[in-house]
Amino acid sequence: MEGWNARTEEVSEFIATEGFDEQLGQVIQFQLDFGNENEEQQERVWDSIKSMIRGLDGSPVRRGKKSNLPASVNVAIDQICGEVASLHTDLFNDNIVLQAVLLKHGKSGGGSYSEGSEYGIAVSSKVRTLLKNMYSGKTNDSGVLTQPEWDGTVDGLTSTITVNEEEE
Repeated sequence: MEGWNARTEEVSEFIATEGFDEQLGQVIQFQLDFGNENEEQQERVWDSIKSMIRGLDGSPVRRGKKSNLPASVNVAIDQICGEVASLHTDLFNDNIVLQAVLLKHGKSGGGSYSEGSEYGIAVSSKVRTLLKNMYSGKTNDSGVLTQPEWDGTVDGLTSTITVNEEEE
């Protein structure tokens, strides 16, 4: 199968990320080994692997352009964005004042969000772009970083935050 090696390399990196389900990783590794040994079965093996990992945080099997980020960074970004979307959905749904004042950007057609999940997805999308730029070290025309740098881990993101706790 054309592209087998590139695909299996991505999947191997993905299943090696921290927190990946160990049993699922063993099953997928077995399939990769089977496909490596049986070239005529690679297409069927790949279909099976895709069905098992599609939709998982950071999965290399997704619609759209292939990510140029390491699997571990994609996993961290998906986890962070999932949490951001969930928190903002709840925040929006639980507060009628926010529902009245949080409006879509004019480029998105303006107006109110129809539901909290729509708002959560919009915020999550902005966070995804920010995280990718932070990881890649995006600079402006003068060569100055446009955001702080990030190592691609959840701990690396949260370790830079200092919160002053007020005494009561």
